[in-house]
Amino acid sequence: MHLTTKARYGLRALCHVAHRGYASAQVIAEKQAIPSRYLEEIIGELRKAGFVIGKRGPRGGYKLARPANEIVLADVLSVLSSGNQSTAHEPQDEITSLVERAVDDRFASLVGNLNLEDLLSEAREQFRRLAADYVI
Repeated sequence: MHLTTKARYGLRALCHVAHRGYASAQVIAEKQAIPSRYLEEIIGELRKAGFVIGKRGPRGGYKLARPANEIVLADVLSVLSSGNQSTAHEPQDEITSLVERAVDDRFASLVGNLNLEDLLSEAREQFRRLAADYVI
């Protein structure tokens, strides 16, 4: 299973918006080190799919269209990976093909149960643990 750059950037952008509650594309691009033009394309796809809503203007930005616990990562990855399916590197033998399918199926089953809130909660917990280990 290969996560595209678009999918990685899209997940980072969604996590940023979910964590902050509201953010402009410029702030997301700067804080997440995502090229701004590419981010606009990604945000457009996320908006069309109903994951974010935007507000135009000088104080504009994006927020989640629905609660983070209702945004399933498999759906996000599906939207951001559509059109990127390449058949240029098909496996040369049946065993490799079977292994790849098994990995893809397991990945899909793991991600299928994960929502954006789960991801954020895990990240917050890791941050707390790291911060608690910090000693001067």
